[in-house]
Order: sequence, then structure tokens, then C-alpha cells
Amino acid sequence: MRLLTIPLLCAAALPALAQKDAPETTKYRKTMPIHLELGAGINNSRYTDFGTSPINYRGFMPAVTAAIRKETDKREVATSVFFSPGTYRMNYNDISVASKSNINLSIRQSRLYQLRVFNTERWNLKLGGTADIAVTMRTNPSLMNNAIGYNAFTNLMASGKISHDISTAERHKWWFFTIKPKSRKLSWQLDAGVVNGTLANNFIYSNSSPVYNKPSLWDSHSYKLFSGFRMSSRFDYEFEVFNRNTLKLSYIWDAMMTGKNNDNRFQQVNNMLLLSFNIKMR
Repeated sequence: MRLLTIPLLCAAALPALAQKDAPETTKYRKTMPIHLELGAGINNSRYTDFGTSPINYRGFMPAVTAAIRKETDKREVATSVFFSPGTYRMNYNDISVASKSNINLSIRQSRLYQLRVFNTERWNLKLGGTADIAVTMRTNPSLMNNAIGYNAFTNLMASGKISHDISTAERHKWWFFTIKPKSRKLSWQLDAGVVNGTLANNFIYSNSSPVYNKPSLWDSHSYKLFSGFRMSSRFDYEFEVFNRNTLKLSYIWDAMMTGKNNDNRFQQVNNMLLLSFNIKMR
């Protein structure tokens, strides 16, 4: 009985401790700084479509992003949207043909928590997870009945982010340049898919549903869980401009694939260079 005394007392004290910490946690969340991030840039995108034949597409197109980010040294929560419409060029039998239009859309939420054992005054390591839904839609009139194709990706990813504070507290002069005291930060985040789901078309895009007067957008598509591949990486350089608002220069690499079946595989990689203005909301 004596061996059970201490565990029972600890178990009885847990509700009281939880009630005591709950208000502090709620207060911490309500006081976290909030930034509205608005950005634009360019996306160098490539994809290979095996749905009709292994055709390679490549294009440079605009990219825009919007995000709400809550961030401290201990925790970070970010919800973001990426949108990149534009035109690709395809290369088939050494003939280049313009694809009419393409749309890339991604909605993502990331939650990261500080790993204290590896942190110093200048370095900060956070681990957590990211949920992402991405949709890509493409049209190519030269494929006639198979002119329209689309895929969707749902991913739960393991995430890690390391940040390095390079702020300067004193004025420095380097050759002809004067570096004024300013808040600056470098960071790199890596996301690797753990649970991947893909919505992919069959070998061809077209289906017979219009013949039966019951046109269905999803008739030739099937969703598969634990299928496909997703990985992304983001490198940021952020510095304060005024009133604790910041500018951020970002390079984002994002790769995705529907599956290993060569008959209908779709694979894409985006390389985005973005400049974002971060407005401090709180």
C-alpha cells in the first residue's frame, strides 16, 4: 500500500495543477504577437504528367501569399495561403507548345514548439507539424478530350525550424557601408510528409459521365490515403523596417507526387522567391 501512496497523491494533484496552469496558458496565447504577412514574387514551376504520356511542362509565373502568424521564442502558429496562376510550356517530341492556363493553390497551417535543450541566446530550434491542402489544375487544348486535368494533395507533415538571431545592437561600419542597429533573423524550415493522400485521375482525364447526362467532375478520379510524396523547405531572411513591422525575403521549395504508378503519376516542384511585408497586428 505504501508503494501506491505517492502515485495516488500525484494523481489527485494533477487536476489542481492543470487548473492552475490553464489560465496562464490562455493568457500566453492571447498575448502572442500577431503578424499579417502579405507577399508576392515569382514561381519557377515544373511538372511531369504521365496521365496521357510523359510530358514535361515548365513555366515562370507570379506567386502571391497571405498569412497570419503568431510567433514567440517558445511557440509559433502560422496559417498561410499560396496562389500561383500562369502559363507553362510543354516539350513533346522536341516541339514546344504553350499550355493555356494553370492554377496552383495551397492552404497550410503550421504549429511549432520550442525544443529548449538545443536553444541558446542566438539560436532557436522548434519542432511540430504542418497540415497542407494543395490543388493544381491545368488545361492544354492540344490534348483535345483530355484538355483539363487536376490533382489534389492532403498532407500531414513533420516540421522542424531553426532560427538564428543576427540582430545588431551597435552601429558598425564595413568598408563604405554603415550597418545600423536593427532586428534581423535568418530561419530555415523543413516539412516532410508523414501521412499523404492524393486525388488523382485515371490514365486519361476524360470520362463517360456526360454520355449518360450525368456529368461529374470527379468521375475519373480516385482518392488514395497513404499514397504519394510531399516535402517542402523554406528559407527566410527577415528584418525590421519601422514600428516593429518587418520585411521578409523567402525562398520556398515545394515538391509533390501522386504515386509510383507510371500510368497516371503526376509530379510537380515549385521554386518560389517571395518578398513579404509583415504588419504587426498585436
